[in-house]
Amino acid sequence: MRPYPGRKTHGTPSVRRETRVMTEQNKGFFASLFDLSFHRFVTPTIIRFVYLISLIGIAIWSFFVLVSGFVPSYGLFGSSGPSAGGILLHLILAPITFILGAISARISLEFIVAVFRIAENTESLRR
Repeated sequence: MRPYPGRKTHGTPSVRRETRVMTEQNKGFFASLFDLSFHRFVTPTIIRFVYLISLIGIAIWSFFVLVSGFVPSYGLFGSSGPSAGGILLHLILAPITFILGAISARISLEFIVAVFRIAENTESLRR
């Protein structure tokens, strides 16, 4: 819609602002990473990689929980081999450790993504 009859709107501030927003969205990852004005967020782009790394770390931790059930215990009366109860307990604890770790990592990363989406949506309202 033109404000005055016969006036072109391609030079109006709203069109220039939309053009600037479109060029900011087309920036690459490294251009956004070194953007000193912080107009583009990098975190939503790398959050999948962070989640994958956290799942790998949780899997390694759960594996060590499982393996620790097979380690001989050193008690007050000397060394003894792994007990059946210890092995069974660690066989149960390892998957529980993985599931609880994955849930907590997912919830914390979803919270971070939600905060960044709120920031992106309020940025569009501000303009």
